[in-house]
Amino acid sequence: MSAFDNPEIYRTVLENLSTGVYLVDVERKIVFWNEGAERITGYLRQEVVGRVFRENLLAEKEAEQPIASDAANALETVLREGKSVVAEVSLRHKAGHRIPVRMQAVPIRNSHGSIVGAVESFAATITATEGDRRQQKLQDYGLIDQTTGAPSSAYMESHLREGLLTFAELPIPFSILCLEVDGLDKLRASYGPAAIVTMQRVVTDSLENTLRPTDFLGRWAQNQFLTILTDCSAQELCAVAERMRAIVGSSKLKWWGDDIALTASFGGTTVRPGDTMVTIIKRAEAALSESLASGGNCTTIAP
Repeated sequence: MSAFDNPEIYRTVLENLSTGVYLVDVERKIVFWNEGAERITGYLRQEVVGRVFRENLLAEKEAEQPIASDAANALETVLREGKSVVAEVSLRHKAGHRIPVRMQAVPIRNSHGSIVGAVESFAATITATEGDRRQQKLQDYGLIDQTTGAPSSAYMESHLREGLLTFAELPIPFSILCLEVDGLDKLRASYGPAAIVTMQRVVTDSLENTLRPTDFLGRWAQNQFLTILTDCSAQELCAVAERMRAIVGSSKLKWWGDDIALTASFGGTTVRPGDTMVTIIKRAEAALSESLASGGNCTTIAP
């Protein structure tokens, strides 16, 4: 008998993969959760094994937040139709922020060909190592805002100034978005300043994971963040802003037993000939003020 005839060998291999792997039965209950899944999502196996997948915050569907694809929907397709699925999906980390991953779901069949479950494997499209490396470099240069952990306003000013100089020479458009987490005063009164800091980190982590490597997100004012979207025209800006708003709306924070739903307001504008840092920021902040005055959780683009 070969050593490889022992099924425990394969279980050990699966458990120690850096790629996330989990299995569900036909009742959608999670029956296996490996170390890769723990590392990527922050959830330990004892927290998820035995639970119905829909109960887990990983892929909770937000009816009003049209996330492009959803892990639970991929799972349902596999179990219902018996077809393998490969998709770019968004999982919710235990800390509350969203993680973009590439997932493959495959049906599991018994000897009679009946579907008895499904296995899904996933890997983050932006690895923690890459993010940590960028963060550490900025930290070494003193360009990290110590309160929120986001790049500092000085760092953002530098990139905004560079974008304006480039646009003055070459007609390559870029856009900016000012954003603010909604209801901070009420949230601060209810949960304290430490919760506000954590909320802002959840939001920036979620958004950072969705941006292109050429885009920038960082601290701007006290409760305000700035996103610089390179090569982004006025026609594209609204769609990008709405996607970011949906990502924030699908993030949640667990604080002292409470699940706090998060939303954010956005104000954006696209660079114009003759713009200075003052004029472009003034338009974006005015648009943000309009979003906040409308009740929040919306996007306003400067006309």
